[in-house]
Amino acid sequence: MTKPLSEYDEVKAILKKHNCLNKEIEDLDDPKLMADLFEYFCNSGEMPYGTMKARDGDPDEWIADRLIELELVYDEEKANDYNAECVQDTADMVVEEN
Repeated sequence: MTKPLSEYDEVKAILKKHNCLNKEIEDLDDPKLMADLFEYFCNSGEMPYGTMKARDGDPDEWIADRLIELELVYDEEKANDYNAECVQDTADMVVEEN
């Protein structure tokens, strides 16, 4: 008996199908890709019902956040912010040592 695929593997397969694996989140503008991801997350029970219906949140934003959490795509703006914070933290540590 084969083991069911994990969420990570299922979503990775969808991204590969659309040639979008490891791309910047802003580059994911293919409506067919988003429809496949929406269908997967709705059917898997991962996406909250209120978000599915766009009552409590935006489904596209939820999907984008989940893709980033799974580390299957990246957000260049967030990465740049994180890198700037790391550089500042390192500079602060050097100043404190002196």
